[in-house]
Amino acid sequence: METPAATALIRKAQYCLCGIVFSDREGRVTALSRDFGWPENLQLEAGFQLPAELSRLYPGQWIFWDRDWFVQAAGRQNAEILVFRRLRMADQLLGPYGESATNEEMVRMVLNNPYEGLTVVDTEGHVTFLSAENERWLNLKVGEGAGIALSSFAPASRLAEVARTGIADNAQIVDLQGKTKITVNLPIKKDLKVIGAVGKILFQNTEQLEKLASRVRTVELQVERYETLLGELRGQLYTFDDILSNNPVILSLIAQARRIASSSATVFIMGESGTGKELFAQAIHAASHKNKGPFVAINCGAIPRDLIESELFGYEEGAFSGARKKGKPGKFELASGGTLFLDEVGELPLESQAKLLRVLEERKIDRLGGTTPLPVEFRLITATNCDLFTLAKSGKFRSDLYYRINEFPIEIPPLRSRPEDIPLLARHFLAEISVREQLPMLKISDDALQILTHHDWPGNVRELRNLMRQMTWKTQGQTIAPHHLPATLNKGRSRTAISGTLEEQLHQAERNAILSALQAAEGNRALASRLLGIHRTALYKKLARLGIDFDHKTDDPGE
Repeated sequence: METPAATALIRKAQYCLCGIVFSDREGRVTALSRDFGWPENLQLEAGFQLPAELSRLYPGQWIFWDRDWFVQAAGRQNAEILVFRRLRMADQLLGPYGESATNEEMVRMVLNNPYEGLTVVDTEGHVTFLSAENERWLNLKVGEGAGIALSSFAPASRLAEVARTGIADNAQIVDLQGKTKITVNLPIKKDLKVIGAVGKILFQNTEQLEKLASRVRTVELQVERYETLLGELRGQLYTFDDILSNNPVILSLIAQARRIASSSATVFIMGESGTGKELFAQAIHAASHKNKGPFVAINCGAIPRDLIESELFGYEEGAFSGARKKGKPGKFELASGGTLFLDEVGELPLESQAKLLRVLEERKIDRLGGTTPLPVEFRLITATNCDLFTLAKSGKFRSDLYYRINEFPIEIPPLRSRPEDIPLLARHFLAEISVREQLPMLKISDDALQILTHHDWPGNVRELRNLMRQMTWKTQGQTIAPHHLPATLNKGRSRTAISGTLEEQLHQAERNAILSALQAAEGNRALASRLLGIHRTALYKKLARLGIDFDHKTDDPGE
């Protein structure tokens, strides 16, 4: 006698055209009905023994068997009836026959939520499913949408075309009863055959899309600004390997700067304009522990006096007329975690110098218009082309700030005092510019190099680089000859030729080399002699012979 549960199970099996197997208490098949394709590995006839995983099922239990099959058992005390059917995706979501209330409500929410109105059509363009939200838009009662033609309420929709061709529509604008919707249409396939299509609303109106597009454009602009700033802060920096020189003074400065780079000392770089002060500053940053942070450079002489503090300290919204909305961070903030390079520091106004000294002591800043101090942590490198010591003595630069930033001084000699570097740098600049501009590689004649070597180079390395750039464009042929050079340099050559005898010129060159070494060694004659590669006694003799009386008298303690 069949139990009510078994009867219900048989009805469900009949409804879904499932296969039914009847078995006895020992799990042997007594009868069966195949209304669907049977599992290939399950050969069943009356009297056959069921596999153990099936015969052990209790009434009401079910399993997903052999990956593709759903099997449910019914009976009184043991499995007397087994129902077989193909495994469906709905079984994974809802459980067998939708017995999980939670999962069923989840699927109902997905199908009928107010933000994604769903429409499903068959290949003839007739609606097979219309979500409750869509039915409300169309003033239909629940279930009335099924069976009607899509063209009757959305004639411009391409959903029926997608169901016919199987080609998806990424997005389209559709008018539904006077309401503009933005939808996406996707084909529904079974066994590689198109059986319909589903349309899903992405935006309930074009205003939503416009708002989203506006937000995306705003974010893109912000990202672009941040990327630009990041590129400026973390651009390609020079290292000590990029400083080319054969001059013993420059090589000594590089060695000293390498040693100090890993410390937290404030570096003070002196030198004429164009000697490469920022090149040294970048190299020190690249060799420091803060090289992962930004390198922020600011030329104090290029900013109007009334704007210098807003550039250094930043400002809050509304701090002054014309201030940016949301304010702006200053260079101190931007350099936090990295290095701040103040070029032409002697041009700072006295009131700004006092604030800079306070920042160096307290490591905090106050934005203009701000009320809360902001902590900052950076390595400071300053540079100048003027005599800052004299300015400090005359009161034009704060003496306390001068001694604060003068922890480790570096004085870069001008190009005219290191003539051995001129051929090296000239050839380097020619090669660099030729590669960048995709021009033929030029050579430079010995006579042209002689002219360059005897030029005074008031613009220093920067002037030499600019001249080589001119030569790459102006020179006809493969070699730069004297007649290619500007007339001012050739005039200088004529003056040089009659400026003295060979002995007199050698005398002057020796004097310049010794003065450069003493300057780099800060008057320490023992160090200067090592830089020049001569014995200290020989240096004393040369100083006497050349009449050099250097101001600084400091020597090694043991001297």
